[in-house]
Amino acid sequence: MMIGDGYGYGYGYGDGYGEAEGPPLFDDTSRAEAHRELMAIARVLAEGLGLIEDGEDRTPFLDEIRQEMKKVRKALEDSHAASEAMREQAQAYLEAQQTKTQEYLDQVQIEPEPDFYPFIELPVGTEPRDLPDGNRLFTLPDGMILRTTDDQRISVIDAGQHQIVTPGPGTAVEVAPGRIYTLDQTYLRTTHEDAGLSGLPLDVEPIALGSWRFSVSFAEGIRLDIDHRRRFVTLINPTGPIDILGIGRIEGIGESITVHLISGGAKGFHCGESGHAGLIEADGTIHLTLKSGLELVARFFSEASEGDEAFPDCSSQCQLNCEERD
Repeated sequence: MMIGDGYGYGYGYGDGYGEAEGPPLFDDTSRAEAHRELMAIARVLAEGLGLIEDGEDRTPFLDEIRQEMKKVRKALEDSHAASEAMREQAQAYLEAQQTKTQEYLDQVQIEPEPDFYPFIELPVGTEPRDLPDGNRLFTLPDGMILRTTDDQRISVIDAGQHQIVTPGPGTAVEVAPGRIYTLDQTYLRTTHEDAGLSGLPLDVEPIALGSWRFSVSFAEGIRLDIDHRRRFVTLINPTGPIDILGIGRIEGIGESITVHLISGGAKGFHCGESGHAGLIEADGTIHLTLKSGLELVARFFSEASEGDEAFPDCSSQCQLNCEERD
């Protein structure tokens, strides 16, 4: 009868049909740790069984088992020590590679992307610099110098000439004839109070076009520009008509505006096609109701004066050469 455990060794007697006719049989094909030592113990045990059956002294047999067990323990300890040594070598190798990688990264200088704010983009090679007053200065590759100002305009120095340019239309700013750069819209945004407008929806933010000019765009496509120096507002309608509203000037371009005088020097008005209407007080304050029903109030800054040359005429807003009328 053959007996085995399925793990690489077995023992048996005879051919499985009768009494034992030969020595125990062993399978030496297992790759288990300390396999040879375990096989040796198995052989000793088999021999010991024979000694017990013969009635001989078991002491030598037990001593031999102890010796073989010591060998198994020694083999397992050596295997563990070898595994630990390999693990330590692998860890040391990984740490060495990490150190070399970090040393390499420290040597490589990664240049950050240039920050051109408030410009969206400037020519490659432009050198930006932060100024103590919070403004920024940009030196372009060709020597032109751009500097931001506190009133959202741009100071330009080119070929020894200095000028102040006002953004517009929109976020575009022309720093030299035909040379236009785009500003970040957040740079031009201002509060409702700073623009002199009240009644604006919370999600509508005025854009500063200079010290005394602001622009607002509404969802229905209407654009409102307020000029504190000239003390009027300009409504540019998506259908084409343009309305200029102020105490000294009420004019429609592309549509007619009906004006009626009110006691005390105030004026009422109604725009024929666009449907806007309102009242202009004697001090210039404009109460405006858009066709959508939105009610706005425009109050002009008292310190704005006609002598301020920072503002161009309204042709930059509507692309038309307007003529003031009494």
